[in-house]
Amino acid sequence: MGCLLLLCTLSILLIPSRHGSEIPPAALWYNELTGQRSRGQALSPGDTIGIIAPASPALQEELDDELALLHAMGYKTKVGESATTDGTYLAGSDDLRARDINEFFRDDSVQAILCLRGGYGSARLLSQLDYQMIARHPKLFIGFSDITALHTALGQRSHLVTIHGPVLTSLTHDTTAYTLYQFEQGLTGTDVPGNVPMPDGIELSSLIPGTAEGRLCGGNITILASLAGTPYELRGDGGILFLEDTYESPYQLDRDLLQLYQSGLLSRVQGIVFGLFPDQDGHAAEREEYDDIIAHYASLAGKPAIKNFPAGHTEYNIYLPLGTRGRLTASEDGTASLELLESPAVPKGR
Repeated sequence: MGCLLLLCTLSILLIPSRHGSEIPPAALWYNELTGQRSRGQALSPGDTIGIIAPASPALQEELDDELALLHAMGYKTKVGESATTDGTYLAGSDDLRARDINEFFRDDSVQAILCLRGGYGSARLLSQLDYQMIARHPKLFIGFSDITALHTALGQRSHLVTIHGPVLTSLTHDTTAYTLYQFEQGLTGTDVPGNVPMPDGIELSSLIPGTAEGRLCGGNITILASLAGTPYELRGDGGILFLEDTYESPYQLDRDLLQLYQSGLLSRVQGIVFGLFPDQDGHAAEREEYDDIIAHYASLAGKPAIKNFPAGHTEYNIYLPLGTRGRLTASEDGTASLELLESPAVPKGR
C-alpha cells in the first residue's frame, strides 16, 4: 500500500503545470484515497483581497462602490486587469482572464481571491490554469454561479477547498444582512462551523429521509450539466452534492437534472442538498412544478436529500466551503439540517 501511495504521489509531482486536461486520472484518485484538501489562511484586517473577472464583465462605474464595501470591512484590494475590462459577454480574452487567476494565486501579497461576478466564460479557462502552482499557494477563492466550473476544477485538480459564496457585485446588490454577516464571519473564521443557521423565514425540508456524510461539492446545476462528459466533470464520489440555480421555466431544471442523473453524478454521491430555486417570474403554479421536479430526481437518486438551502441565486447566500466534510440529516418528520464538520480556513502561520 505504501508503494502505491508513493507512485500516486509521484504522479502528482509530474503533472504538466500548464495543461489541466493532461492531468492523469491517478491524481484525482489519489485525492479521493487520502481525503486531503488544502485550505487557505483566514483573513485579518489589513489583508489584501484580489478581485478578478473570470467570466462576464461588470459595470465599471459601480466598481469603486463595490470595492468600498471591502475597504469598510478593513481589507485592502488588488484589482486584476480582467475586472476592469469591458466586453460584451466576456471580461477580456481567455488568456487575460486565465492569467489573472494564475497570477493572483502565485502572488503572496494577495491573501484571498473574490470573483467580480458570474455570467459566462469560466469553463473556457480550465485548460489554461496552472493547477500544480495553485496547489502550492492555497488561498480563499470565492464566487458562485458560473464560478462553479472553477470550484470543480480547483477542487479536483489542485485539491483545494474553495468557497461557494457571494461575488463582489452581489454583495452590493439585492443582498441581506444575513449574507453579509456570513461573508464577514467566513473570511476570518477558523472554527468548525457546525450546524448551518437558517435566515428568518427559511426552513430546510427533508425529501428523502436518512443521514449522509462526505465532502461538499457542486454548485450551479447549469454549469455542472455543461461539464458532464468532459475531462472537467464533477466526480463527486462519496460526497454531499449541493445544487442550485434560477430558471425561466421548469423544463430547464428538469433537463439539467436529467443530465446529471444520466451522467451518473446523482448515483455517485452520498446525499443531495437542493437550493431554493427562485422562479424568475414568481408564478405560484411553476413553483409547485419546481418542487415536483426536485422530488422526482431525489427519488430516482435514492440518497438522503433535503431542499430549501439558501445559497446561490437567492438573496440569502451562505458561505459554503466546498471540499470540507459535511453531514446531511433528513428526518422522517420533514425537518432537516446540514452540519459543516471542518473549518473553511486555517489560522495564519499554518
